[in-house]
Amino acid sequence: MTTDEGPATARQATIGGAFAHVGGRAIAVVCWASTPILPALAVFDGLHWAWSLFSPLMALSGLVIWSDAVKTKQDTARLRKSGLPAVAKIITAERVDPGDGSADVSVLTLRISGAGVPPFDATYSCDHDERFRAGASFKAVVDPSDNLFTLRPL
Repeated sequence: MTTDEGPATARQATIGGAFAHVGGRAIAVVCWASTPILPALAVFDGLHWAWSLFSPLMALSGLVIWSDAVKTKQDTARLRKSGLPAVAKIITAERVDPGDGSADVSVLTLRISGAGVPPFDATYSCDHDERFRAGASFKAVVDPSDNLFTLRPL
């Protein structure tokens, strides 16, 4: 990247292991495999035709789940190959209640830097943890080509 392009925007990597890669794709295939079942049941088994309208939703869900699994695999592999160790210092930490009954989320503003990693600011969202407070520092892994980063161990 040249300085004429301006600063790179940081992106929080989606990290996952083998289960996220294989499991996500398997769930997507199940979604796709179920798409002809509802219309077939509507035609041959007396299921109300409105249920067959869920088939496009299942196909779309499969596409989203598959693409998430691919993105997770790509981000993880890229940081394992090109990632450099860095330090992420928390500038601000906000605890957010998603409002859906799930666990609280921490939204962190970070300053990330390290050897071979020019300093940049980023936002990081994750499950809330009491350790996340302004001034705290954590290990990070960064691909400095475009500031893809994670605080999760690889």
